[in-house]
Amino acid sequence: MRALLIQLVLVFGLLTFTQSTYAQCPRWKKDHHFWELRTAVGLTPTFIKDHSQTSIPPVSLEIRYRPTPTFSIGLLAGTSASTVVQEHFSGSAQEFENEFRMLALRAGVHTRRWEKWETYGGIVLAYQNNKVSSTLTDSKGSDEQLIHYTPRKSGFFYSAFLGTAYKPIPQLKLFGELSYGLSIATVGVGFSL
Repeated sequence: MRALLIQLVLVFGLLTFTQSTYAQCPRWKKDHHFWELRTAVGLTPTFIKDHSQTSIPPVSLEIRYRPTPTFSIGLLAGTSASTVVQEHFSGSAQEFENEFRMLALRAGVHTRRWEKWETYGGIVLAYQNNKVSSTLTDSKGSDEQLIHYTPRKSGFFYSAFLGTAYKPIPQLKLFGELSYGLSIATVGVGFSL
C-alpha cells in the first residue's frame, strides 16, 4: 500500500510540473483535445493460464482527460466472462463460470516525439468483482462436490500498463496495450472530443 501511495504522489508531482510547462504554449492549446473516449476489446483474458474458454471477450470503455500533452487520467469500466472445466481424478468434472467486472482509475504519461505515433505507460488502481458459479457434471451421478474452491469475489488491486497509439487523423486514435487486469493484450479505438 505504501508503494501505491508513493506512485500516486509521483504522478501528482508530474502533473503539476508538466501543467506549468505547457501553460504558456498557445499552439498546444489550439491543437489539443482534452477529452477522449476509448473503447477496446481484449485479445487474451487475464485468466488464460486456467485454460478457460471465453464466453464474452474482455471489453472496456474509458473516458480520459488529458490536461497536458504528456499526462492523462482516465476512468475505465470493463467486463468479461469465461468458463473452465476442472476434472477430478475420480472421473468427476466440474464447470466453473466466471463473470468478471472491473472499474479502474488510470494515470498515464505519454511521449510527444512523433507526430502520428505515441507511446505511453502508467499505473492503474482498480476495483474488481468476480461472480463465480459452478455446475457439477459427474459421470457417476453423485451430487457430492469433489472440487473445492474459494473465489475472491471483490477487492482492490493496482497494476501498470504500457501501450502505443497511432493517429491517422487528429481526432481518431488506434491503440494497443499490455496490462494486467481485464486483459493482458488489448486493442481499441479512441475518439477525441
